[in-house]
Amino acid sequence: MKQAGVSLLVKQIMAGEEMRPRNPTVYGPFKRLIDVVFSFIGLIVLLPVFIVMAVWVKMDSPGPVLFHQIRMTRGMTPFFTLKFRTMRMSYDEYDNQGITSSDKQSRITKSGHFLRKYRFDELPQLFNVLIGDMSLVGPRPQTPRYVEAYPQVYREILTIRPGLTGLASIRFHETEERMIAAAGDRADEVYINKILPLKFRYNLFYVHNYNFLFDMKIIWWTFYGMWKKRG
Repeated sequence: MKQAGVSLLVKQIMAGEEMRPRNPTVYGPFKRLIDVVFSFIGLIVLLPVFIVMAVWVKMDSPGPVLFHQIRMTRGMTPFFTLKFRTMRMSYDEYDNQGITSSDKQSRITKSGHFLRKYRFDELPQLFNVLIGDMSLVGPRPQTPRYVEAYPQVYREILTIRPGLTGLASIRFHETEERMIAAAGDRADEVYINKILPLKFRYNLFYVHNYNFLFDMKIIWWTFYGMWKKRG
Protein backbone atom coordinates (compact mmCIF):
# COMPACT_ATOMS: atom_id res chain seq x y z
CA MET A 1 0.00 0.00 0.00
CA LYS A 2 2.70 2.43 0.97
CA GLN A 3 4.88 1.72 -2.07
CA ALA A 4 1.99 2.19 -4.51
CA GLY A 5 1.03 5.50 -2.97
CA VAL A 6 4.56 6.84 -2.90
CA SER A 7 5.28 5.64 -6.44
CA LEU A 8 2.27 7.56 -7.75
CA LEU A 9 3.48 10.69 -5.97
CA VAL A 10 6.95 10.28 -7.45
CA LYS A 11 5.46 10.17 -10.96
CA GLN A 12 3.51 13.35 -10.26
CA ILE A 13 6.57 15.09 -8.81
CA MET A 14 8.84 14.16 -11.70
CA ALA A 15 6.15 15.36 -14.10
CA GLY A 16 6.45 18.82 -12.56
CA GLU A 17 3.02 18.88 -10.94
CA GLU A 18 4.50 20.51 -7.84
CA MET A 19 4.21 23.92 -9.54
CA ARG A 20 0.43 23.91 -9.87
CA PRO A 21 -1.40 26.72 -8.00
CA ARG A 22 -1.22 26.52 -4.21
CA ASN A 23 -4.16 25.07 -2.32
CA PRO A 24 -6.46 27.44 -0.40
CA THR A 25 -5.13 28.31 3.06
CA VAL A 26 -8.27 27.14 4.94
CA TYR A 27 -6.35 24.11 6.21
CA GLY A 28 -3.60 26.30 7.73
CA PRO A 29 -5.29 27.14 11.08
CA PHE A 30 -6.62 23.58 11.40
CA LYS A 31 -3.14 22.21 10.69
CA ARG A 32 -1.75 24.35 13.51
CA LEU A 33 -4.49 23.12 15.87
CA ILE A 34 -3.57 19.52 15.06
CA ASP A 35 0.09 20.34 15.70
CA VAL A 36 -0.62 21.82 19.13
CA VAL A 37 -2.98 19.06 20.28
CA PHE A 38 -0.95 16.07 19.12
CA SER A 39 2.47 17.45 20.07
CA PHE A 40 1.17 18.14 23.60
CA ILE A 41 -0.32 14.65 23.86
CA GLY A 42 2.87 13.16 22.44
CA LEU A 43 5.08 14.93 24.96
CA ILE A 44 2.91 13.71 27.85
CA VAL A 45 2.53 10.10 26.63
CA LEU A 46 6.19 9.75 25.64
CA LEU A 47 7.59 11.28 28.83
CA PRO A 48 8.69 7.87 30.24
CA VAL A 49 10.37 7.09 26.89
CA PHE A 50 12.11 10.45 26.97
CA ILE A 51 13.47 9.71 30.44
CA VAL A 52 14.82 6.29 29.42
CA MET A 53 16.44 7.72 26.29
CA ALA A 54 17.92 10.64 28.22
CA VAL A 55 19.52 8.28 30.76
CA TRP A 56 20.89 6.06 27.96
CA VAL A 57 22.39 9.00 26.08
CA LYS A 58 23.97 10.38 29.26
CA MET A 59 25.47 7.03 30.27
CA ASP A 60 26.67 6.24 26.76
CA SER A 61 29.10 9.18 26.43
CA PRO A 62 29.99 12.43 28.21
CA GLY A 63 28.04 15.51 27.23
CA PRO A 64 24.53 16.97 27.28
CA VAL A 65 21.46 14.86 26.61
CA LEU A 66 20.06 17.24 24.00
CA PHE A 67 21.75 18.67 20.94
CA HIS A 68 20.47 21.97 19.60
CA GLN A 69 21.25 23.53 16.25
CA ILE A 70 20.11 26.62 14.38
CA ARG A 71 17.64 25.82 11.60
CA MET A 72 15.32 27.97 9.50
CA THR A 73 11.55 28.09 9.86
CA ARG A 74 8.66 29.87 8.15
CA GLY A 75 9.57 33.29 6.81
CA MET A 76 13.31 32.45 6.72
CA THR A 77 13.45 32.87 10.51
CA PRO A 78 16.15 31.05 12.53
CA PHE A 79 15.27 28.87 15.51
CA PHE A 80 16.90 26.21 17.69
CA THR A 81 15.83 22.68 16.82
CA LEU A 82 16.18 19.98 19.48
CA LYS A 83 17.42 16.41 19.19
CA PHE A 84 18.76 13.74 21.47
CA ARG A 85 22.54 13.84 21.13
CA THR A 86 23.73 10.90 19.02
CA MET A 87 27.43 11.76 18.61
CA ARG A 88 30.44 12.22 20.84
CA MET A 89 31.08 15.86 21.56
CA SER A 90 33.20 17.97 19.24
CA TYR A 91 34.24 21.49 20.13
CA ASP A 92 34.88 22.41 16.50
CA GLU A 93 31.92 24.66 15.62
CA TYR A 94 32.07 23.76 11.93
CA ASP A 95 32.19 20.06 12.76
CA ASN A 96 28.79 20.30 14.45
CA GLN A 97 26.94 21.68 11.45
CA GLY A 98 26.06 20.40 8.01
CA ILE A 99 25.46 16.85 6.88
CA THR A 100 26.83 13.70 8.46
CA SER A 101 29.97 12.96 6.44
CA SER A 102 32.22 9.92 6.79
CA ASP A 103 34.42 11.50 9.48
CA LYS A 104 31.35 12.15 11.63
CA GLN A 105 30.16 8.54 11.38
CA SER A 106 32.98 7.45 13.70
CA ARG A 107 31.62 9.79 16.40
CA ILE A 108 28.14 8.23 16.49
CA THR A 109 27.52 6.52 19.83
CA LYS A 110 25.90 3.13 20.42
CA SER A 111 22.71 4.79 21.58
CA GLY A 112 23.00 7.18 18.63
CA HIS A 113 22.93 4.35 16.08
CA PHE A 114 19.69 3.05 17.58
CA LEU A 115 18.07 6.48 17.92
CA ARG A 116 18.97 7.44 14.35
CA LYS A 117 17.79 4.13 12.88
CA TYR A 118 14.25 4.71 14.12
CA ARG A 119 14.48 8.54 14.09
CA PHE A 120 13.85 8.60 17.85
CA ASP A 121 16.56 11.27 18.16
CA GLU A 122 14.09 13.73 16.63
CA LEU A 123 11.32 13.19 19.20
CA PRO A 124 12.33 16.28 21.26
CA GLN A 125 11.23 18.31 18.25
CA LEU A 126 7.68 17.73 19.46
CA PHE A 127 8.49 20.68 21.72
CA ASN A 128 9.45 22.72 18.64
CA VAL A 129 6.08 21.77 17.15
CA LEU A 130 4.21 22.75 20.31
CA ILE A 131 5.71 26.26 20.48
CA GLY A 132 5.19 26.90 16.77
CA ASP A 133 8.68 26.58 15.28
CA MET A 134 7.71 23.44 13.40
CA SER A 135 4.75 21.38 12.25
CA LEU A 136 4.16 17.64 12.54
CA VAL A 137 4.40 17.37 8.75
CA GLY A 138 6.36 19.54 6.35
CA PRO A 139 9.74 19.90 4.65
CA ARG A 140 12.50 19.01 7.10
CA PRO A 141 14.16 22.08 8.72
CA GLN A 142 17.41 23.16 7.12
CA THR A 143 20.56 24.87 8.42
CA PRO A 144 21.22 28.51 7.43
CA ARG A 145 24.29 27.67 5.32
CA TYR A 146 22.25 25.47 2.98
CA VAL A 147 19.35 27.90 2.89
CA GLU A 148 21.81 30.62 1.85
CA ALA A 149 22.96 28.41 -1.04
CA TYR A 150 19.42 28.43 -2.54
CA PRO A 151 17.65 31.50 -1.09
CA GLN A 152 14.98 31.80 -3.81
CA VAL A 153 13.90 28.17 -3.49
CA TYR A 154 13.79 28.31 0.29
CA ARG A 155 11.72 31.48 0.25
CA GLU A 156 9.06 29.35 -1.44
CA ILE A 157 9.54 26.27 0.75
CA LEU A 158 9.58 28.28 3.98
CA THR A 159 6.20 29.84 3.38
CA ILE A 160 5.11 27.00 5.67
CA ARG A 161 6.60 25.56 8.86
CA PRO A 162 9.18 22.77 8.52
CA GLY A 163 8.04 19.38 9.72
CA LEU A 164 8.96 16.62 12.13
CA THR A 165 8.47 14.31 9.16
CA GLY A 166 8.05 15.06 5.48
CA LEU A 167 7.64 13.68 2.00
CA ALA A 168 11.31 14.10 1.03
CA SER A 169 12.57 12.41 4.20
CA ILE A 170 10.29 9.40 3.56
CA ARG A 171 10.94 8.97 -0.15
CA PHE A 172 14.54 10.12 -0.39
CA HIS A 173 16.17 9.32 2.97
CA GLU A 174 17.82 6.01 2.05
CA THR A 175 18.99 7.31 -1.33
CA GLU A 176 20.44 10.38 0.36
CA GLU A 177 22.37 8.25 2.86
CA ARG A 178 23.82 6.12 0.04
CA MET A 179 24.87 9.18 -1.95
CA ILE A 180 26.54 10.76 1.08
CA ALA A 181 28.34 7.53 2.00
CA ALA A 182 29.62 7.14 -1.57
CA ALA A 183 30.78 10.76 -1.73
CA GLY A 184 33.35 10.44 1.07
CA ASP A 185 35.21 13.71 1.53
CA ARG A 186 33.00 15.31 -1.14
CA ALA A 187 29.83 14.71 0.92
CA ASP A 188 29.10 18.39 1.48
CA GLU A 189 29.59 19.23 -2.20
CA VAL A 190 27.36 16.35 -3.28
CA TYR A 191 24.70 17.36 -0.77
CA ILE A 192 24.57 20.95 -2.03
CA ASN A 193 24.84 20.30 -5.76
CA LYS A 194 22.99 17.01 -6.19
CA ILE A 195 20.93 16.01 -3.17
CA LEU A 196 19.30 19.34 -2.33
CA PRO A 197 17.99 19.97 -5.90
CA LEU A 198 16.39 16.51 -5.88
CA LYS A 199 14.78 17.10 -2.48
CA PHE A 200 13.44 20.46 -3.63
CA ARG A 201 11.01 18.74 -5.99
CA TYR A 202 9.46 16.77 -3.13
CA ASN A 203 9.37 19.78 -0.83
CA LEU A 204 7.81 22.07 -3.44
CA PHE A 205 5.27 19.39 -4.29
CA TYR A 206 4.24 19.30 -0.64
CA VAL A 207 4.12 23.09 -0.30
CA HIS A 208 1.71 23.33 -3.22
CA ASN A 209 -0.42 20.27 -2.43
CA TYR A 210 -0.59 19.80 1.34
CA ASN A 211 -3.94 19.11 2.97
CA PHE A 212 -5.31 17.06 5.86
CA LEU A 213 -5.47 13.77 3.95
CA PHE A 214 -1.98 14.24 2.53
CA ASP A 215 -0.60 14.91 6.02
CA MET A 216 -2.28 11.79 7.40
CA LYS A 217 -0.77 9.72 4.57
CA ILE A 218 2.71 11.05 5.30
CA ILE A 219 2.33 10.28 9.01
CA TRP A 220 1.17 6.76 8.15
CA TRP A 221 4.09 6.26 5.73
CA THR A 222 6.46 7.46 8.47
CA PHE A 223 5.21 4.94 11.03
CA TYR A 224 5.13 2.21 8.38
CA GLY A 225 8.75 2.90 7.50
CA MET A 226 9.78 2.79 11.17
CA TRP A 227 7.95 -0.53 11.61
CA LYS A 228 9.74 -2.02 8.58
CA LYS A 229 13.12 -1.14 10.11
CA ARG A 230 12.49 -3.55 12.98
CA GLY A 231 14.06 -6.33 10.92
